Amino acid sequence: MSLRKKQQLSFYMSGDTAFVSLDEMEIWDGADLSLLRDVLSRLVRDEGHHSIGVDLCAVKYIPSGFFGMLFEWYETGISISLRSPQQHVENMLWFRMFFTPAGNGMWKLCDDSMRNHSPNEQVEHHRRMFAAHADDDFESSEDTSGFSMVAPTTMN
Repeated sequence: MSLRKKQQLSFYMSGDTAFVSLDEMEIWDGADLSLLRDVLSRLVRDEGHHSIGVDLCAVKYIPSGFFGMLFEWYETGISISLRSPQQHVENMLWFRMFFTPAGNGMWKLCDDSMRNHSPNEQVEHHRRMFAAHADDDFESSEDTSGFSMVAPTTMN
């Protein structure tokens, strides 16, 4: 782990949530993810935090292992928050399926209704939820030929 990586990590508390940020890191790689895992592990195991968060204000790309890491913590009963994700991150499939807005730029990992179900049941539940939300993003209208036309709505 390089000194450069250590200097770019910051930690702060927001209420009961311990937040970690990889300052100014727009694109994370495996080393960043490893550093983040180490720091979150210490916050949970050594310092006893039950609510952790990651500040994503500068992040444009996240490795696929990031969500798996968060979900592992979540399954142990740890509350997971993300702060200020950029639009690209919000559009990622795992983000849209598992995170709900909590106000003020905060998002919570929320799978409470499915937590004690099998992985297949959880995936099917989120597939249905995601499809329902995707349908909300489109409006149907009928043209004069009798064919149904689908047009995207404006997203805010």
